[in-house]
Amino acid sequence: MILPSLIPVMTLKGVVLFPEAMLPLRIFENRYQKMLQDILKSERMFAVFAEREISSPDEELNEPPFEVGTIGLVRVSKQNPDGTSFVMLQGVSRIRARSIVQESPYRILETEALSTIKVAEKLEIRERIFDALVQNHKLGGDVTQDVLDYLSTLEDDIAFVDLAAFTLCKSTVRKQAMLEVQRLHKRAEMLFDDIMQDNLQLSLRGKCTDENQDAENDRN
Repeated sequence: MILPSLIPVMTLKGVVLFPEAMLPLRIFENRYQKMLQDILKSERMFAVFAEREISSPDEELNEPPFEVGTIGLVRVSKQNPDGTSFVMLQGVSRIRARSIVQESPYRILETEALSTIKVAEKLEIRERIFDALVQNHKLGGDVTQDVLDYLSTLEDDIAFVDLAAFTLCKSTVRKQAMLEVQRLHKRAEMLFDDIMQDNLQLSLRGKCTDENQDAENDRN
């Protein structure tokens, strides 16, 4: 798929979209309603960039975006009776912002594609990530059986890592950091470390619960 270099953009707080992931959106602001009308007449594509914190009091840019975001394809668009719209956006590709070329009636960025670098045919850490996800499920974490079933069907290692990160990473800052990493093995290591850290906390919490229950039983 050939990506346009000039991309309409939504800049959103706390939202990081990954390629292949599905993002439901409610479009209600006038600028984004106009943007949606325009893109539905053409490529059906716009990008999502997470909004970063203003770095200094002198920064004038409203809704400053991170440097890296994701362009997505509108798979579903349904207008509601109140004039708002429901949109299902599927991530297509990482992109890097080069400049802001338009702010009104909605923001347009000049961007460039940002490809994932995969140095080996097989991602060696993938099996360890999946085992950690299974452990998380057994420990009562956020990983559901449906998530495990879906991820197990993915043959593409890039999609596996990206969708796992999108679904399970809780921190916007951490998720953004994963999005920006081009080397797949590094992104996978970050994901694995996060899952293992979560598993450790779940295990310790379970141990404390068991100890408290034993103490309560002893008092009885």
